[in-house]
Amino acid sequence: MSVRKPNPAVDVIEASLMAALTTRHVQRSLLADPGNAPLERLQAGVVCLVVSGGGNFANYRGREGDLGTLQLNLVGFLKVADDTEPEAIEQAELALLGELLDWVHEHAQLPGVDSVTPGNWQQSKQLEHPYGWLTLGLDVKY
Repeated sequence: MSVRKPNPAVDVIEASLMAALTTRHVQRSLLADPGNAPLERLQAGVVCLVVSGGGNFANYRGREGDLGTLQLNLVGFLKVADDTEPEAIEQAELALLGELLDWVHEHAQLPGVDSVTPGNWQQSKQLEHPYGWLTLGLDVKY
């Protein structure tokens, strides 16, 4: 029996997010400076899929390094119109969170992935209006 590898699980999750979030831009690389991203991408919303760690392998004889978990973060970057009130970015962030949670609910089991469960999330607190961000942690068993 071969050991399951994390990269194919992340690839499946990325493809599933791309198929489900058709109005958003999904990518594996984190935006280093969202202010330099194309305006139309930020207005639509950019969702970055970032691996932050993992572990919890089975580690019993014959299954060493198998049946692990991944901690992923979905980091969304957004921009609303400059002339909107600060709560507009909060609303946009919460709408994105809703879409991400809907995706988890509908796609918690994917090929090569045993389960995906949402963890903690944070948002920009309106501090960078008209720009905003949201991060959602995902626990993935593969």
